[in-house]
Amino acid sequence: MKRFLLPLAIALCYFSCGEKGTDSLSKSADFHLEIVDSMRIDYLGSLWIQDYDSISQEYIGLTRVDQEIVIMDQNGQVTSNFVIPNEGPNSIVGVFSISYRNGAIQILDSRNGFHFLTHDGIIESNLPLPYSYIFVNNRIHPTFYQVNNQLAYLRPERSDSLKGGTMGGLVKYMYELPIVELYDSLSGSISQTMNFPKTSIYADGNYYFLPFPTVLKQDDLWYLYFTNELKFFVYREEGADIVLEKTVDMVVNDVVLPLGVPFSAAAEYSMGDQRPGKIEQFYRYKGQTILIYSKGIPEERVLLSQKDPSIELVNETYAAVFDENYKLLKNDIPVPEGLVFSRVITENGEILALKDQDYFGVEEEFVIYYKLKLLHE
Repeated sequence: MKRFLLPLAIALCYFSCGEKGTDSLSKSADFHLEIVDSMRIDYLGSLWIQDYDSISQEYIGLTRVDQEIVIMDQNGQVTSNFVIPNEGPNSIVGVFSISYRNGAIQILDSRNGFHFLTHDGIIESNLPLPYSYIFVNNRIHPTFYQVNNQLAYLRPERSDSLKGGTMGGLVKYMYELPIVELYDSLSGSISQTMNFPKTSIYADGNYYFLPFPTVLKQDDLWYLYFTNELKFFVYREEGADIVLEKTVDMVVNDVVLPLGVPFSAAAEYSMGDQRPGKIEQFYRYKGQTILIYSKGIPEERVLLSQKDPSIELVNETYAAVFDENYKLLKNDIPVPEGLVFSRVITENGEILALKDQDYFGVEEEFVIYYKLKLLHE
């Protein structure tokens, strides 16, 4: 696929080519990603949009260094910004996840549980978790969802479970435990649900390093995917449980799979030369599922690039779309280069993606986010 850039004045309507040789693909499904708008934010530095509040129609962003929160409207106009101290009064130690709902901010930190803040950064209340924990994850998540008046969130690792163990033992433990924790803040009771899917590559008995799960909820349906795997898992709420309903394979040709080893060899395992395919972002809109993914780079090419710096390691990004029954409509839909996709999709189906200044070799005194839509003609 040829490489292309992002001038906003040109409609970026590229089409996937070639049939995939499977009945699940619709020959008439002509999808493309198009930039429909942009948002300039007058902010100097790195600003990563974390969430979108459909009630206030505002976005919330977090800087990478000093825990500065920036809230902006649809036009990129900043409506509030403040720094959360990481020590002293009203401090929050390490923002792990952040949500923005109905003009209020919710944060889960790396040490002390949940915090509830106003639009202007005033901490109104706190809800600590009743145990010491650590998050072994590098993905961006909503702070929590609600199930039967309980807080439902990605399960952290209890600190006492990490002491004195090997990496292989820790990871095997992570491959077996449920994904979601439920916390009844009134009774203080804690339970776990969403069993680890046996249909995942991470459940085949081999070691693949940390799985880094991502969990999303829409109505009574839950969606789970792991890093370095082009599958996703659909769960449904059944009473107090979240039960696996379907495993969906993305049917991608030429994908690079992660290399697994026996758990006995975990200590020597390295991801340094691996660039497996992965789901970058997952969106739901009007019953459809939209995925942004990369196919990965073969290990032999990675090794060659280490000997020959002229060999480029380009891990191109694509989109895929599934219907309401998770039937694949189209994959390998080209995506404009130089974008870093956020987890935000608006009620109008606009997907937010950051213009990567490093990719374009520019240093601008503002931040640009593009709004893209998946269109069907």
